[in-house]
Amino acid sequence: MHTIGYGKHGHTSKLETENKQEPFWRVAPVVKAALLIGACGGFVLASVLTLSLAFAIPPGMWWEAVVQAHGHLQLYGWAGLFVLGIALHFFPRLCGAPLAGARFLPWLLGIAIVSLILRAVSQPGLIMVDAPAWRLMLVNSGLFEVIAIGGILFLIGVTARRGPPAKTRPAYWSVLPFFVGAFCSSGIASIVNLLNVVQAAQGSGLALYRSDALNVTLGLFGFLVPIALAMSARSLPMYAELDGFPRRALWPLSGTYFTGLALMSVGTANNLPQFWANIIGGLGMLLTGGVVLLFVGTFLRLMRKRGRLPQRVAQLAPKPVALAQSYKKQIKKEQANYGPFVGLVASSYLWALLGALLLLIDGLSLLATGSAPVAIDAIRHSFAIGFIALLICGIAPRMLPSFSGCQIVSPRLVSATLWLGNAAVVLRVSPLLLSPFIHSAQGYALSTILMGLSGPCGLALAICLTINLWPTLYSSARHTA
Repeated sequence: MHTIGYGKHGHTSKLETENKQEPFWRVAPVVKAALLIGACGGFVLASVLTLSLAFAIPPGMWWEAVVQAHGHLQLYGWAGLFVLGIALHFFPRLCGAPLAGARFLPWLLGIAIVSLILRAVSQPGLIMVDAPAWRLMLVNSGLFEVIAIGGILFLIGVTARRGPPAKTRPAYWSVLPFFVGAFCSSGIASIVNLLNVVQAAQGSGLALYRSDALNVTLGLFGFLVPIALAMSARSLPMYAELDGFPRRALWPLSGTYFTGLALMSVGTANNLPQFWANIIGGLGMLLTGGVVLLFVGTFLRLMRKRGRLPQRVAQLAPKPVALAQSYKKQIKKEQANYGPFVGLVASSYLWALLGALLLLIDGLSLLATGSAPVAIDAIRHSFAIGFIALLICGIAPRMLPSFSGCQIVSPRLVSATLWLGNAAVVLRVSPLLLSPFIHSAQGYALSTILMGLSGPCGLALAICLTINLWPTLYSSARHTA
């Protein structure tokens, strides 16, 4: 394990810390695993689910098992590992200390991959063939996940403790509550998942709906969305040449967000009387949706100014006009090298905006009438595919080359992910939103066909992203060494 040298006053110098930071190739295998799990697992299961609806294959317990396995693989495998891999490179630099115990990362990654494979195989397998081996594999998937997530969180905690005081690093301090809340949610989610798979293995092979919904809530709204918001607040202005996010607003927003998440979790998981479940869950949706709405509104306002020299830079420049011209040339060069990555980021925020509005609608309706007019599946996919997946597709082609020193395959593949990703979300979410207004057999058939196409579009998105990013996961610095 790496140790940190201290000077006279007990603090590591900035230069020493930078020299001791782990290179990107240390965490690149985590991102590789995420891409392969998405292209070969999560999106494949999504295609199976949506195409089975399009071809009118009767759903049964096998379908529910695949739904639960698919959701877990996408949240904690594809998106979860991808975001975690970037966070393991980004967070140590943000807090000012090298990643602790980096040599243990391959072992923890291997355990995490085994847990995801066991979950993807054993849960549908148990539904088809009731055998003790499937039940044992299902329980082991949850146990391995607790070990992997617990080990990674331990390394992150040690890393944070070795860094300088958080208040001495304003950029780190401003987003710290989002990281803390996200990492805690990830740890709690792994324990909830273990309890779910134990219950499923002892019963029919399916986790209880409320328990599985809690695991999804913690993975999506507890881990992925807060990490995406925190990293956007810190890194997006730098990579997309935008003004910075207001730091003073981050702590109040984080407190409100995680209060809403706690209320949503209690309303989802506990067998409360329906009246109180509606009140608690509705308030949680209002708080969570409201924070996301404020975040997205701020980011979209900042992105409208892209193409103009950021005000903070113009005020310091001796020749603002010449610098503005150079700034515009830089933006055109980045568009040529990285494709429409800003368009992907903007579209991801628009889908987050829709998801936030749907949360507000459901929250208000639960408080007023006790019913939710919008299907929760539509809200989840607006965030999971629309916000998280498109944000990954937008920022990764711009960010990973700067980490590794290697370039993406082609900016045209970035354009392909722009169209494929938005098509996948539209095809997946619009039938759910329009279903209350569909009363004819023809309309129902059309909606199932549209939903059937969403899975293959998502799979094509994952394949394009994997091909495009793969060269960036081989650090040029390591090749040189």
